[in-house]
Amino acid sequence: MIEIKDYRSGKIVVVSHCILNVHCLEDNLAIYQGLEEEVIKLFIDKGVGIYQMPCPEIELSSIFRKPLPKESYENKKIREVYRNLSDNIISTLSSYIKKGYTLTAVIGAEGSPTCGVDIVGKWKNHVKGKKEFPRDIEFVSGSGVFIEEFRSSLAGKNIHPEWIGIPGKSIRSLNPESFYKTLDKLDRLL
Repeated sequence: MIEIKDYRSGKIVVVSHCILNVHCLEDNLAIYQGLEEEVIKLFIDKGVGIYQMPCPEIELSSIFRKPLPKESYENKKIREVYRNLSDNIISTLSSYIKKGYTLTAVIGAEGSPTCGVDIVGKWKNHVKGKKEFPRDIEFVSGSGVFIEEFRSSLAGKNIHPEWIGIPGKSIRSLNPESFYKTLDKLDRLL
């Protein structure tokens, strides 16, 4: 008789859409062919379940959109769409939590105007006239618009995961070691 064991770790991470599917990124921002391999391999090695959140930018503008800074997403209607998206995600996650799973972390995409955890792109203040991406963007401390709404909704349900941002192409070009530091942080957490 073969014994089949249940190896579930009991941990779940909520992962930004672009970690599992780089095809949702704006043109010239992907650095992988399909998914962020090192991040996903770490989840597999640790036996962690993955819940992929939908792309908030695609929810608004489809896949045919230009890269924009956070200011472009800062309005009441967009925040309402993102709050509703957050509530829908939390509804599903609540089932896992009721069953005894732990929402260990939310994984965002650093530099993203919607999914940045600690770093977002904003227009440079000193630029006059027509601004261009990426030339007129600077990366500053702060969270993306969707992450702000999602964090607030989770806190309202007394759910407090770790928040970790995976550095995107632009952040890695400025600080190449940031990606490996983030992987080490994830490894220790999981």
